[in-house]
Amino acid sequence: MFLSIILPIILCFIPLITGFFIFTIALKVNAGHLSIAILLGLAAVIPISVIQFFLPSLNILTSMPILREILKSLFLYGLVEEILKCVFVLPLPKKDKSALEFLLLAFTMGLALGCFESIVYYLDHLQMANNRNATLLYGQIFARIFSSDIIHMTCTGLCGLFIYSIRNKRTVISCLLSAVFIHGVYDFFAGFQNALRWFAIAAILLAIAECRLKYSSVTEESSA
Repeated sequence: MFLSIILPIILCFIPLITGFFIFTIALKVNAGHLSIAILLGLAAVIPISVIQFFLPSLNILTSMPILREILKSLFLYGLVEEILKCVFVLPLPKKDKSALEFLLLAFTMGLALGCFESIVYYLDHLQMANNRNATLLYGQIFARIFSSDIIHMTCTGLCGLFIYSIRNKRTVISCLLSAVFIHGVYDFFAGFQNALRWFAIAAILLAIAECRLKYSSVTEESSA
């Protein structure tokens, strides 16, 4: 029980706990506002999980498996999920917040979403493994958990920068477009079981770089 369920759930929360302490202690972000971001991340899991459960069964886009997966990744995991994230980013505390503070709140929300989603993902695969009397490959699961957390964090950060730019009346739509594209590409390659899955790492690195570039773009626009 402890090794198969409790310990993995604790491990799923390590990125969120680490981020929370870094943001509060080192970067002096309000702990109460970070807690709100965590609750919003948890709330966002519900509609995202519902959509992910129902839409993949609608194989009406194309009869070509690869093209169908590309379209599903870009539409479902990219466009739909990132727009939903923008909706949940809107209630984040914004009064007297700098671009960096708002970005860190969005990062926290993304980490929370990723951690809660990782638990759902892990328990689902644990149940499937038990039903088949198979052994769950924990290394692969945890690798996906932590890589997925980074994608959720950075893409939510990009959504946060998009919302921040709108509030400052200098909309940088490329922030949202980057989040949609990168998340879709990541999920497409992460679904492979062969060497192609390593391209997902390139998507993670691109997401990190885009956060840095878009943050510079938004702050430059705001000070212009």
